[in-house]
Amino acid sequence: MFGYVRPNLPDMTQEEQQRYRAHYCGLCHALGAKYGATARMALTFDLTFLAIFLSSLYEPEENAGQARCMPHPVKQHTWARSRVTDYAADMTIALTYHKLMDDWQDDKNLAARGCAAWLRKAYDRVKAAHPRQCSAIETSLRDLSEVEKRRDPSPDAAAKCFGELMAALFVMKEDYWSGALRAFGYSLGRYIYMLDAVCDYDRDVRRGSYNPVIALERKPEEMREYLELLLGDASAAFEKLPLVQDESILRNILYSGVWQGYNEYLHRKDKKTNESEVEGHGDQSAPAPGRE
Repeated sequence: MFGYVRPNLPDMTQEEQQRYRAHYCGLCHALGAKYGATARMALTFDLTFLAIFLSSLYEPEENAGQARCMPHPVKQHTWARSRVTDYAADMTIALTYHKLMDDWQDDKNLAARGCAAWLRKAYDRVKAAHPRQCSAIETSLRDLSEVEKRRDPSPDAAAKCFGELMAALFVMKEDYWSGALRAFGYSLGRYIYMLDAVCDYDRDVRRGSYNPVIALERKPEEMREYLELLLGDASAAFEKLPLVQDESILRNILYSGVWQGYNEYLHRKDKKTNESEVEGHGDQSAPAPGRE
């Protein structure tokens, strides 16, 4: 369900790309420093966006440096880290732990169970430091599971649950900005859930799994307007916040990057359809046995 809130790098300037990578590497650096090198595998675009977004609002003091890492052992990369980055690292651990537990409960994935057990102590640390957020994550995922199990006829029921989860993550602390941050996170969370449902549509149809797009009686290619409405709510909340630092990066992600998953899905779907049609025409060109 994660990986959709990512930058559209070709539309960024070189300076913007370098700044984004500094945040990305900073979150990776924070994960490794706080929870060990293996925790870096949990790094996502989505929580990088959280770090950039909250850093833009609160403008915390940053520490910066250069380092090599396993994916990039030759060339050093610049990283930027702050208390907001550390918060995003904590939320990364919380979400990863629950994702692994969900994979175990749904698919009996033994590897997921083993990884979740390894992360349990780290998650307990995060929960002790951020009880409100972790409680909201647990409640939202439990409610989401119930919605999916009972196959709720309301297409927005499940999206609302995930919206509540994201709302809790964006409220790093209760203050003057909490309301606007909660509204933004809630709307973005609904968008992410529905986009994920769109991209899982074919698989869920084959498996007979619950999917709100099916409940809407729409095809994935008919969902753009619906997704635009959800993202419009997030955009309205975004525009109310005094975000200046890295504003161009945030706009790139929110107004362009988040559509990449949907556009790529439709491209794959069209390509598969075209290939099937070509194969079908090829079969028809050969005469059937026994025909003149």
